[in-house]
Amino acid sequence: MKTTAITFTYPFDVPKARVASAFLPKEWRKIWCVESRHAAQIQPPDGVELLVRDFPRGVSLNAPTTANALAEIFRELGETCDALVKIDSDTVLFRPEAWTAPIEFSSVDFVYLRRHEFESRLLANGCCYAMSRRATQRLAEFPQTHDARFKSSEDLIISSFFTTQQRDLMLCQLDKRKVYWKSAPDFETDFLAAHYGYISNAEMREKLGRHLTILKNANRKKFPQCQN
Repeated sequence: MKTTAITFTYPFDVPKARVASAFLPKEWRKIWCVESRHAAQIQPPDGVELLVRDFPRGVSLNAPTTANALAEIFRELGETCDALVKIDSDTVLFRPEAWTAPIEFSSVDFVYLRRHEFESRLLANGCCYAMSRRATQRLAEFPQTHDARFKSSEDLIISSFFTTQQRDLMLCQLDKRKVYWKSAPDFETDFLAAHYGYISNAEMREKLGRHLTILKNANRKKFPQCQN
């Protein structure tokens, strides 16, 4: 299965994006989407392509038209892969197959971290979600106006499109409690990923080092490419 991972990043987040990209499977196509004003400042690691696209991003991809720009990019990239994974700069996947296996083996169209019940179980957390080619093709129908309650947040808008407007698509929910967050500091050996947002680059490396030690001691997968 051909898989493409895309990260929307900028110079401040590049150190985190470098770490996160190193954990993605080598056979995946990896893309960083950057603005033209930042392109000259960003040197991607080997195996990572730069895609230069200008559109309003706001803070954390929450400008009023950001979701529509992302939907168009997703639709375009989806034409050349079987699974498209959107992953944030500050998110490390310890089990990347958790996002792609449902698409490859069970014909799932949208794989996402389910938000807590009070947030709505049909809405995704935006740190990582995956789409099948069929799902990305549906983005040709993406609406121009969105539910005002979502306040322009791309993850809420895009996940709502797949889960409530394209109701024939197959969905796979991943447990948000299986991801490390700053607000939930206890790290467990069965975690699928870790979100290192809202902390410094140095803090991310320190926490990631501790988490890798925990995984190693539990005989979990090794990550030799990320030892430096």
